Amino acid sequence: MSDEFDRELTSAREELDAARRELLPVVSALSDGDLDRERRGGWTVRRVLGHVIESEWLYANLVAHLRGAPAPGDVVSGGPSSAADAAQRLDASRRALLAALDGVDEASFYRLSVVGHEEYSIISVLENTANHDREHAGQIQAIVNG
Repeated sequence: MSDEFDRELTSAREELDAARRELLPVVSALSDGDLDRERRGGWTVRRVLGHVIESEWLYANLVAHLRGAPAPGDVVSGGPSSAADAAQRLDASRRALLAALDGVDEASFYRLSVVGHEEYSIISVLENTANHDREHAGQIQAIVNG
């Protein structure tokens, strides 16, 4: 394992953690009634959270695919039933992503592979996941704050 790989894997995991630490307080501050709030012409908070959770399951399965490993689980779709349910689903999707990442080797981490019409590496998937959490944390705050 090279020093560069070790640094970049550690950094990617730290960014995942930091982005999730930005999202979770937003979720924990929600009331169940907030889940049905929406911005005119946009998604409800419930739909945003469902999208974040479903996307992370897709990212977890993509990481597993890029490694040639079994998928960590079926994609969970649909909006959460409560704020507490959203937090639990976010925890489950994150555990699936980390399980898919566990033991990743350097070659797999950097290898670009075509999936569908896009090209991915594991590092790019992890960066996308962190950015996704941050983007939607801000979106949820904007919806709730009106």
